[in-house]
Amino acid sequence: MSIPTDSYAAMGSTPSAKKLAFALTNVYSQFNFKLSVDGSRYKLWRKIFMDMCKGAKVYGHIIGKSKPTTDDDEDWHSIDSRIKSWFYTTCDASLLQIISSDDCTAKDLWDNLSEFFLNNKMSRMLQLQEQFRNTKKGSSNITEFCPNFKNLNNGK
Repeated sequence: MSIPTDSYAAMGSTPSAKKLAFALTNVYSQFNFKLSVDGSRYKLWRKIFMDMCKGAKVYGHIIGKSKPTTDDDEDWHSIDSRIKSWFYTTCDASLLQIISSDDCTAKDLWDNLSEFFLNNKMSRMLQLQEQFRNTKKGSSNITEFCPNFKNLNNGK
């Protein structure tokens, strides 16, 4: 992560969540992929995203421990919007259409992703069956082909 905490340490103060969240730039560089509807990398994406939020002291936003003090709590809404932008940067547009709404929070996005990938067993099973049927060896050799099957269910 590219959070310049050294400059805060030199000043003798601990950076606030707002400073850390806004200091975290180029979030996409933490991921070498975008999370897609197939969910093949959900487990990895979730781990990186959680660590990123913990490092920026905003983990409470995605698990629901952090709540606005008032309806117009600008600092809370500012941080929450920043976290939502991390979702927008690291998730495929088709997945975002499924999990987001106009007034959703970072916690809503987090929960909707979990629901989509972890609690959707029957539809996930049908999706995997379809992927198994459509996976073709083609011109790839066995060492290239076999990991395709393993990767179909990664993160579930």
